[in-house]
Amino acid sequence: MSIDLSLPTVVLAGLVDGLNPCAIAVLLVFASATLLTVGATMDASVGQRRLALLRGGSAYVGGMFVTYLLLGLGLMGFAGALRQDHLGTKIFLGVAIVWAILALQEALLPELGERLRMPMGLHERAREWVSRATLPGLFVAGALIGLCTVPCSGNVYIAVLALLSTRADLAEAIAYLVVYNIAFVLPLVAILAAIATPPAMRTLSRWQLHHRPELKLVLGLTTAAVALLTLAAL
Repeated sequence: MSIDLSLPTVVLAGLVDGLNPCAIAVLLVFASATLLTVGATMDASVGQRRLALLRGGSAYVGGMFVTYLLLGLGLMGFAGALRQDHLGTKIFLGVAIVWAILALQEALLPELGERLRMPMGLHERAREWVSRATLPGLFVAGALIGLCTVPCSGNVYIAVLALLSTRADLAEAIAYLVVYNIAFVLPLVAILAAIATPPAMRTLSRWQLHHRPELKLVLGLTTAAVALLTLAAL
């Protein structure tokens, strides 16, 4: 009897994608701006800082969630229109494999140059919205970062979409997609809860800066594993 590994694969891939360097880096920019604003306007306790971060962070992460989910739904619709001979799935697999190779190259052979990064134009626009420190502004910033992370770590998402596009039950595939996106934002929510003080934020900033190659390696390996699972399902 075969075992359906789709759900655990989707959850694990979503958690890994949520730890991608692009999303974490801009999240830290948001956290730094929030802590500076709160610290400048009041003698804030740790609890007040955490509340401010979680309120603004909820809008920021919500924007990322909505953008990522809508993007996934649109791509699944594209795959659905090309279901004959699993053409849409094969296109996703091809893109995911190329992206995975680039992620592995960046992790293992960085001297060849970095290739997977968010577009600078969108990055700067997101930073502008973050600096406004309003809930609508933070939602827009999160939505922009949701787009920005696609070039940075979209290999995992594309591989998962390839896997989901092999499922005959569309409602089930959409449910799995929602689960993936919930798993995607969970690490970001956990980071927000953990960096309520400047020392904690500086510690995480140093960690993600020094471990960027390892994060890229995990992203590339996760994409390869999901691609292999998808090939087995065809």
